[in-house]
Amino acid sequence: MIVNKNKWTDPKEKFVGLDGLTNLVQQLDKHADNGNNNVHMDNNISKNYQNIGDQGNMEIDERNMNINDKNTEQHHKRSRNLTEVDEGVLQSPKNRRTLGDFGTKEQNNRGSFIIRNQNYHHRNVTTETRTSNHYQKQCSIASNNLNENIDFNRYNINEQSISYAFDMHLPLITMECKPKLKSKDIATKLIMLFFKEIELDFRKQHPNHKKPIGFERWWQDADGVRIFGETKDVDLFIYLCEAKRYPNKIENTYIVPDPPKRLPPQNTVVIKFVRNDIELEEIRNEIKDRYKSTYTVENMLGTLRSNNRHVRVDFSDKKDYDSILNSGVIGVQGQLFDVDEYLPAPKILICTKCNEPGHTKKQCRLSFEKCRRCGENRLDNNDHKLCSIKCQHCGSGEHFSNDHRCPSILDFRRQIVSELRKRPNCLPPQVQLFIPVDCRPIGNSTKILNNASASSTSQKINCLTNNNFTHNSEWPSLPAAANSQQILSMSAIGKQLIAEQTIKSFSNDLNELKQDYLEEQRKIDQRFQEQLKNIQNGWLAIQNQISTQNEMINTTCTLIDDILFDSCIHLTNMMVAIVNELNNKVTTEEEKKRYSSIDEHIKIMSRKILDKKQSYYNYQEQLNTLMSQQRTAAILTMNSIFLTNNVQQ
Repeated sequence: MIVNKNKWTDPKEKFVGLDGLTNLVQQLDKHADNGNNNVHMDNNISKNYQNIGDQGNMEIDERNMNINDKNTEQHHKRSRNLTEVDEGVLQSPKNRRTLGDFGTKEQNNRGSFIIRNQNYHHRNVTTETRTSNHYQKQCSIASNNLNENIDFNRYNINEQSISYAFDMHLPLITMECKPKLKSKDIATKLIMLFFKEIELDFRKQHPNHKKPIGFERWWQDADGVRIFGETKDVDLFIYLCEAKRYPNKIENTYIVPDPPKRLPPQNTVVIKFVRNDIELEEIRNEIKDRYKSTYTVENMLGTLRSNNRHVRVDFSDKKDYDSILNSGVIGVQGQLFDVDEYLPAPKILICTKCNEPGHTKKQCRLSFEKCRRCGENRLDNNDHKLCSIKCQHCGSGEHFSNDHRCPSILDFRRQIVSELRKRPNCLPPQVQLFIPVDCRPIGNSTKILNNASASSTSQKINCLTNNNFTHNSEWPSLPAAANSQQILSMSAIGKQLIAEQTIKSFSNDLNELKQDYLEEQRKIDQRFQEQLKNIQNGWLAIQNQISTQNEMINTTCTLIDDILFDSCIHLTNMMVAIVNELNNKVTTEEEKKRYSSIDEHIKIMSRKILDKKQSYYNYQEQLNTLMSQQRTAAILTMNSIFLTNNVQQ
C-alpha cells in the first residue's frame, strides 16, 4: 500500500495503487469465513473504511444521480465496496488529482485509486432468537456487494411486508370544525352536506368521473374538533388539496381545511441537477408562470450535493403534468434542466414496538416496548428522550434502531426488492417502483420494478380495441366466400349489424339530448332559486329598514309630546298665574280690565294647545294601526310566495 503522508494526512482518504488494491481484496476474501474469531486487519484499513449504507426510504431519486457523484458528502456520507464494479471509484479526468492538490503528479500518472471514508466492517453476531417476530437472524458480512448470493441478515419476508412495500396510501384529508362537533350524528350530517356542497363543482372539474364521491372511511378526533377522511379516489384527493374549494361554512359550523402538502407520485416530476445558486423561490415563480396548476415546488431530501440538487414539483392538473413530462426539459434562468417522472422506492414495514422489520405493532409479541434510541424498555421510568443512542441491530451509536441507514434495515430492503424481482406478478399494473442502487445486483442495471406481464396484457387489449375499426366509416374486409349462400348470409349479417348500430346510435343520441335537457332545466332551476333567495334577502333587508324607521319616528313623536305640548301648557299656566297676581295688585279699573283681557286670551291659547294635543294623539294611533296592518299584509304576501315555491319543489 502506497500512502503519501506528506501530501495528504487526512485519515479519511488513502491512495492505493493497483497492486495494493489487489492484495487488499485477497485479504478480505481470506478473512471472510473466520466465524466467531476476531478478524485482525491492518489498522489503516479498519480505521478508514466503514460501510454506512443508504438512507432507505428517504426521497432520494438515485436514478437521477450521476454515478460519479455517489461519493459526495452529505449529512451522512455514503460508501461503496471495493469489490463493487463502480466507475465512480476510478479517477476520471474530471475528478483526477493534479499537481499541488491532494497527491503528487507521480501518483496521478500511475492511475491510483482514491477511496473515501470506507471501512470494511466485518460483523460476527451470535445467533439470537427474536421473540417479537419469531425468526432467527444471522449476521454475516455487512457489505455493499450487490451480488444476489450475498448472505444478508435473513428475515422471513411475509406477504404483509411485500404488499406494504408497494402500497401507496394517499394522505388523510383533515378538516377543523369551529365550534367543535358534540356528537357523531352532527358530524355525519356535516360530512353529507360537505359532499353535497362540492359535488357540482367537482363534476365540472371532472366530467368523466361517474362514481359517487365520498370517503372510504372517516372519523373524529377525541376532542371533536377535527375530522379525518381517507379516500382512494385520486381525482377527489387532488380536488380536496385546494383549500379554496372547501365551503367556508356549513349550517352553523365553520370549516378550516388542512390540505395535504404533497400530491400522489403520478402527479409528480423531478427536475434533475438544478444548480445550487438558483434559489428555490425563483424556480417556483418560473414554473408557476408557465403551469398554473403547480401545487408544490421543493428540494428533494438527500439530493443536495456541492453544486446541484434535484427539485420535486407537483401538479394538480394532469395536462400540465403530461406537458412538462413530454417536453423532457424545462428552462430556468435561460438554462435547460432534464425533467423525469417521480418513482417512489419500496417502503419498509417496521414495528413501532420492537423496532424490527417485517410486522406491525398489532402483531408484535414482545412483552414490552423498546426504545428506538437505546433499545431498552421505554417504561422503565428513565428519560428516553435523552438516553444514549445505540442501534439494537448493529450496535452503532450514530443512528436509531429504526433508521433506514442501519445495515440490518438495508438488508431487509434488499430482500424485499429481491423477492419482488422474483414475484413481479404481485405488483398492480399501474405501480412502478424505483430500485435503489444498493439493491441492484451486479450485471443488472434495471432501475424500475413493475409488473411487465400485466402491462403488456393491457397494451395488447388496448391495441386490439383500437385496431378493430380504424375509422367509423371503414369495415374490416370480409373473408373470401365459398359460395353464394355464404355471401347472402354475410350480407344479411352486415345489414343486421348496421341496423343494430343505427338503432343504438339513435338511442344514444336520444339519451344525450335528454341529459342535456335535464342539465339545462337543472341550471334554470338553480338560477331561479338563487334569484328567489336574493329577493328574500332583499325583503328581509327592507323589513329591517322599515323597523328602524318606525323606531326613529316613535322616538321623535315622544320627544314632541314631551317638549312641545307639555312645555307650552306649563308655560300658559304660569302666565295665567302671573297675570292674576298682577291683577290683584292694581287699584284702577282700567288696569284690571286690561289684565282680565290678557288672562282670557292666555286661557284661550291653553285650550287650543290641549285640543291640538288630543288631535295629534288620535292621528298617531290611527297611523300606527294602519302601518301595522300594512306590515302584516306584506309579510303574509311574501311568505306565501316563498312557501308556494318550496311546496312546488
